[in-house]
Amino acid sequence: MERQIPEHGLGEKEMLRAWLEFGRKTVLGKTAGLSDDDARYNPTRSNTSLAGIVKHLTTVEQHWFQIVLGGREIPMPFDQQNPDGDWIVADTESLAELLERYREACRESDRIIDELDMDSTGAQTADDYTLRWALCHVALDTARHAGHADILREQRDGARGW
Repeated sequence: MERQIPEHGLGEKEMLRAWLEFGRKTVLGKTAGLSDDDARYNPTRSNTSLAGIVKHLTTVEQHWFQIVLGGREIPMPFDQQNPDGDWIVADTESLAELLERYREACRESDRIIDELDMDSTGAQTADDYTLRWALCHVALDTARHAGHADILREQRDGARGW
């Protein structure tokens, strides 16, 4: 997966999108070549696995860009009884399926990002969050979990990278 550090001098929206894309590609790169079993590897007490990270980041993309800003109705895999549902990978979910859902969520998010100005609150009626806020939040969350993915991948098979 080719990643590029964003160029200097980009505008605000382009810079935030470029860093978000860098994080997305990092996560995708950390899952490259893994079997379903390897992607489910979980050395922690939580539900953290590479497959779980992909599933979680799919819901992050869908929630902030598609639901909050885009006004779409998308069911989320978590609720009050199962707050970590977006981290839990069902036996029937393959890594390939999770990756395709993530890529599709990112494509849909990008379409919404393209349509909005940085100060836009999109479809919200409360006008709580701007595209600027969502881009910062999702880029940070993606980068955070890319770091987790880096550690999990190295623990599983020794694969390392920048």
